[in-house]
Amino acid sequence: MTIQLSRPVLRQTAAVLLLGLTAACGDAPTSATPSRLAPSDAPAHAVYTVGDTTVSTFVYTPLLGTSQGFAGGHQLTMPAGAVCDPLTSGYGPELWDAGCLPLLTPMVFTARSWTDAAGRPHLTFSPDVRFVPGTTVTLRLKDKTAAITEGSAIVWCPTGQLTCVDEARTDPTLATYRDPNTLFVYRRLKHFSGYNVVVDRSGEEPISDTGFGF
Repeated sequence: MTIQLSRPVLRQTAAVLLLGLTAACGDAPTSATPSRLAPSDAPAHAVYTVGDTTVSTFVYTPLLGTSQGFAGGHQLTMPAGAVCDPLTSGYGPELWDAGCLPLLTPMVFTARSWTDAAGRPHLTFSPDVRFVPGTTVTLRLKDKTAAITEGSAIVWCPTGQLTCVDEARTDPTLATYRDPNTLFVYRRLKHFSGYNVVVDRSGEEPISDTGFGF
């Protein structure tokens, strides 16, 4: 036997079914919060000053890489797939050339730049990470005097220490190059932390980090 339903009854039945589906969706568990920044959640590029220091935040996306500019005209180029996953890679001079698992999700970095009393630029990055061996991350610092002075170098200033190191002394691939035409000094980086320029230091070590910043 076939039962025929009137139109009002059909409309009421459809409404009940729709309410049931809506309630079921509301009870469904939400997805877990991602452990790293997703592209849609990435904050916009931010720049602000604190005292003598300009602070910049930027997002590195492993699939795309980034070319980033900073106060003072400084530039950073990071190719795709260049950052080691900090959760598994470790950090320190003994690991600069060790293999690592590359970072797969976007990551936010903070850069702080300032100029010391001698006119030398300083640029620090956080968090500290190292880069995938075989990739080339390049830092360019704008410094007219350094760019035209033989012996100038971009030196590494480890986080929390008062002295800096010319890494090219033990690793020629980290040598500093000068471009008098563009007024840049530049070199490859194998890791993030702090960097500043020294001019014609005549081979003296250690190099004091005389900058201020914060």
